[in-house]
Amino acid sequence: MSDAGIHPEAADVVDVDIRTWVEAAAHNPALYRDRQVTEIVLTAIGLAPSLSRTLVLKGGTLMALGFSSDRLTSDVDFTAMADPEGFEEAMTADLNRLMPRAAIQLGYLDLICRVQSVRKMPRSRDFADHAFPALLVRIGSAKRDTPEARRLDAGAAPRVLDVEISFRDHVYSSQNLQLAQAGVAVRAFSLHELLAEKFRALLQQPIRNRFRRQDVYDIAFLIARHALDEQDRAIIHRTLIEKCAARHMTPTAASLVDPEVRRRAEADWETLGLEVEDLPAFDACFDRAAELYAALPWTDRAS
Repeated sequence: MSDAGIHPEAADVVDVDIRTWVEAAAHNPALYRDRQVTEIVLTAIGLAPSLSRTLVLKGGTLMALGFSSDRLTSDVDFTAMADPEGFEEAMTADLNRLMPRAAIQLGYLDLICRVQSVRKMPRSRDFADHAFPALLVRIGSAKRDTPEARRLDAGAAPRVLDVEISFRDHVYSSQNLQLAQAGVAVRAFSLHELLAEKFRALLQQPIRNRFRRQDVYDIAFLIARHALDEQDRAIIHRTLIEKCAARHMTPTAASLVDPEVRRRAEADWETLGLEVEDLPAFDACFDRAAELYAALPWTDRAS
């Protein structure tokens, strides 16, 4: 397994009160179940030596747990610092073995979780040879001794949590999220890594025909809560350059304000109102992100 780019001895340890995050959704039964299952999955990963070494949390769940974001999210995203060949089988076995133990340890005595399916992306026989393959892991859940438990046993759980695991992305800096109730830790992107990843995703929108309105919101959210000095900006810039190079992209000082990048980021902005209680204006958020991007130490800046 490759562990390039992560340096555990230098990683910060952040205490996370995940149970408070779970209980905050108690008024919404579907979201509440998703968060309980997320806590069980993260704990199982922390209990599995192979998974805790190789899976690095990112995306909306990290934004919520590591950075106190209020944006609602129900899926869980990881980068795997491992070869995709054979990963699916070992990961499924570890999760199915350890999720029952995690549920008991967390006090969810009546909640059963099991891997329902694993889908390879792309769906091809040469999956492991693809440049950036991914797995979509669907975790089914059910209350013990109920009709939904029988559907879970049949591989048709009515409620599933989507966990996406991507491969062959280098992680240049990480932090360890210490889950208080479980007594285990999971790896996660650092602030620098997260900002660089979100800038990369925005710049890649036209290439991949994507629309990434959530990244503009997340970048603005992070900037508003973290003072970034010259050293921080240098780390973000260096990480962004490396991430883009892996995808054969060469970002410039003007890349983020490309009209097509901005148009795609804004296209579905209002739909964030379903995830954010008080959605700010797109222009204010994009301008904040563009200000940080422009402040990175670019060498191609127009004089």
